[in-house]
Amino acid sequence: MTLSRLTPSLLTGKSLSYSQAKVFFLSAFKGKLEEPQIKAWLLLMADRGETPEELRACADALQAVEKVQATAFRDLLDTCGTGGDGKHSINVSTLAAFTAAGAGLRVAKHGNRAISSRSGSSDVMEALGVRLDAGKKAMMTSLRQAGIAYFHAPFYHPVFARLQPLRKKMGTRTIFNLLGPLVNPCRLAYQLTGVSRPEQLKLYAEVLRKRSGLKRALVCHSADGMDEISLNAKTRYALIEGSKVRYGTIDPAKLGFKKAPDRLFRGGSARENAAFAKAFLSGKIQDPRADLVMLNAGAAIWLAGMTNSLAAGIQAARQSVETGRALRALETLVRVTREAGERHDS
Repeated sequence: MTLSRLTPSLLTGKSLSYSQAKVFFLSAFKGKLEEPQIKAWLLLMADRGETPEELRACADALQAVEKVQATAFRDLLDTCGTGGDGKHSINVSTLAAFTAAGAGLRVAKHGNRAISSRSGSSDVMEALGVRLDAGKKAMMTSLRQAGIAYFHAPFYHPVFARLQPLRKKMGTRTIFNLLGPLVNPCRLAYQLTGVSRPEQLKLYAEVLRKRSGLKRALVCHSADGMDEISLNAKTRYALIEGSKVRYGTIDPAKLGFKKAPDRLFRGGSARENAAFAKAFLSGKIQDPRADLVMLNAGAAIWLAGMTNSLAAGIQAARQSVETGRALRALETLVRVTREAGERHDS
């Protein structure tokens, strides 16, 4: 396939097939294309709006080049969302991950540094004492001992390091901004994914329903714009089970939650968010911020089949924190990664 022959089609607004897009992204990731062609195609796709086939091809191409990590675990969950909702909120998906791990799930948390907030998952993990470069051996150990591991995207996706100069020069959103929830280094069974724009709900649902090995996924977008399940508005979701997709709505009021001022949920610096995280995991936060995390962690617990209802999942999330198990998950992850760093494990 000659990629240059497809450029006129892109210029007229036509989308690429899965196979066409995969050839393009494989060529880009392997360094076989010049920057101007990569830039032109990325901008044309972004202008038109990326299709599910193009996004799936991009994710599959990246994982084909970098190889998915082989693990002994067949029940892994991730809570990685798109970010970019502009809410500057506390690190809900990160805290939900520790809470779910404390409830008995195995969580392979994928994340990066901040996009729209002052502190992304990687920023707060680092501030909590987690070594982002501890290596896969340490992360597998932590999965066994703590029920959670953290995969810092730049460390596990060296291909992006090669493309980072181009992305900086472009200075605009491209399909690469959508990849985070789709390129976890481990093979996942369950996925809770918040998206920042309503049109992304169907986009991710269509990609995830064709994902090999994925048992269930929940893609969420709240009416107030959060890329989480919100306390302050109904949340539209897509539930993916195998190849089937069902759409619905979560009403926090029906689960007993009350609204709170948006400003209460705003996060701060990495250090401030880490202090909040420790306080939350220690059971010292008893306000709507805790409710927000419990709601999202409860959804993860229910999604993975540990409870029969979202309400029961929320209760299991509360017990995870109250019993100290969520905090122990953090402490174990920190210890394992620090010890690995001292041994220089890869």
